[in-house]
Amino acid sequence: MSLRGAPLLYVFYETASLSHQRQLCEGILGLPVIENQFHPPHEFHGLVKYDGGEIILSLNLSKVGRFRKDASDGLITVLSVERELAVLERLRQHGYTLPREAGGLFTDAYGHHYILEGTPASAGRADVRVRPAVRQLRLTVSDLASSVSFYGDVLGLELLDRTGQAARFATGTVDLLIHQGQLAPDGRPVRYDTYLLVFHTVGILAMRDALVRRGLVFKSPHVSITDIGGTARFIDPSGHIYCLYEPSEESLTWGSGPKVMEIAESCTARKPSMVEGASSGSARG
Repeated sequence: MSLRGAPLLYVFYETASLSHQRQLCEGILGLPVIENQFHPPHEFHGLVKYDGGEIILSLNLSKVGRFRKDASDGLITVLSVERELAVLERLRQHGYTLPREAGGLFTDAYGHHYILEGTPASAGRADVRVRPAVRQLRLTVSDLASSVSFYGDVLGLELLDRTGQAARFATGTVDLLIHQGQLAPDGRPVRYDTYLLVFHTVGILAMRDALVRRGLVFKSPHVSITDIGGTARFIDPSGHIYCLYEPSEESLTWGSGPKVMEIAESCTARKPSMVEGASSGSARG
């Protein structure tokens, strides 16, 4: 029993300004909102979730002091977008430093990194739009050998290919590409506390116990059970923070619930033999 074939369900990005980041995600990149839990001015906490194809992207509101200017994420989100040149023009108009070439990297105001990959319009029809979608997540790791052992031997992810400085692992949704480096993609020191990667699981207590037997050390000795469901956090050898997540029935009634079920059930249907520990029915958690 391992995370082999388990869906990588969420990427949570911290931000000090939801309005600024929503402009990027919605106005520039065109990501569809599937849940909005921010209701100012009554509370500081808030989040907005987006349909990223096989994964959900979420913005979490945090204090501005959390974002050190001398560091940036060790994570790159690779997005496919329709009409890439138009997206790049919108980025330019809003003051972003554009990548020097197609497929290049750009960084937002909070040190989150992105790569845009163009995709042709759907069958050439102007009336059919292709939604943006996350194609891959790339992580900077400090030691490739220990990271390959962690993701393969401990988590049980399938190794797809490996070169001298990088390795690519499959999840039930997007691939994880880990590459060795001492600095973040933009040359600043790497930070790890402004984003969170979340794996969906069924039977979180059993999964946690199984991963402990494989050598995984969790941040807490117990699974946290709240209204959102069960969660258990762990850290990879470089410092990237992950969370196991089993949604509660209540959380599946919220705006993101249908997308959570779609991702989990699609993964189970596509790779039933790979999702170890999943039931034969719906992976609703």
